[in-house]
Amino acid sequence: MAAASSQNTIARQWQLLKLLPSRAPGLEARVLTLQLQHAGFAVSKRTVERDLQDLSLLFPLQCNDKSMPFGWYWMRDASLDIPGISLAEALSLTLVEAQMRQLLPAPLLSSLNARFSQAHNTLQSLQAGNASARWPDKVASVSADMHLLAPKIDSDILQQVQQALLDDKQLEVSYHALHQSAVKAYRLNPLALVQRGQISYLIASAEPYTDPLRFAVHRFVQVEVTDSAAVTPPGFNLQRYLASGAMEFSEGDTIKLEFIAKQVLANLLQETPLSADMACDKLDNGDYHISATVHKGWQLNLWLMSQSSYLTVLAPQDIRESIKLRLAEALAKY
Repeated sequence: MAAASSQNTIARQWQLLKLLPSRAPGLEARVLTLQLQHAGFAVSKRTVERDLQDLSLLFPLQCNDKSMPFGWYWMRDASLDIPGISLAEALSLTLVEAQMRQLLPAPLLSSLNARFSQAHNTLQSLQAGNASARWPDKVASVSADMHLLAPKIDSDILQQVQQALLDDKQLEVSYHALHQSAVKAYRLNPLALVQRGQISYLIASAEPYTDPLRFAVHRFVQVEVTDSAAVTPPGFNLQRYLASGAMEFSEGDTIKLEFIAKQVLANLLQETPLSADMACDKLDNGDYHISATVHKGWQLNLWLMSQSSYLTVLAPQDIRESIKLRLAEALAKY
């Protein structure tokens, strides 16, 4: 317990040094106390005043004692580059580490490994005396879909893909598509890297075409970064590409979807609507008529099939007929 108390004191005082401004009139102890409390440290104003007095013996700190309340700040020309990591930084790094490891280029990621390790050590050392340090043990992010294990990605291949994207260079690749038996060769213009659930996708155009395509990174058999500059299709923008529904495996077409939903599904959709214009009207029999503008594509079909026992598609007619056919084929297997 003594060791934990000492570590908490050091972390608190280090955070206090980070909070001090670089010029007069400085910050008074009352304000610094509130800021430390917001950072998760259970501390009194008297303790902060004592810390400031102790730290001023070791660091070039100045107290503006010309008027009340006294403000504390760094002396002129003092070095403010204090090594270490704050509690907030440790929490942030720990919570986003898994996502960052998938999306950051290898050279940048390797430079952060020490910070990730330091973040874990900081939280571990402060857990006994700071409730905020225990926050990662109390929160989690999970997928709403069926839990699937992440595919294995060759680290060298991922690094080359990231490097080509970073340097705007073309890639020579061998790719094994999910629905093809043979490996095919492509010359790609990398455009973006997108994490969709457990799968990382390289968005790229394949020579001589300019349409952006999706390539699952784990399906690359071989990649080679070339010396040729990548060509970005005119008007390509990642945010517009995502807004088009491309990562919903849509060709960009939108439709007005109408269906009858049972109450349990309608309740869920009223909490998490299908679209901004979704309308939900209760019928006399207790079911709901729902309409929404959505992207037409594979993701929509998959969702409709997964909810088939809770809804009946009314329109568009082609989707209604497609669902009927698929349900009949599924039923025949039982």
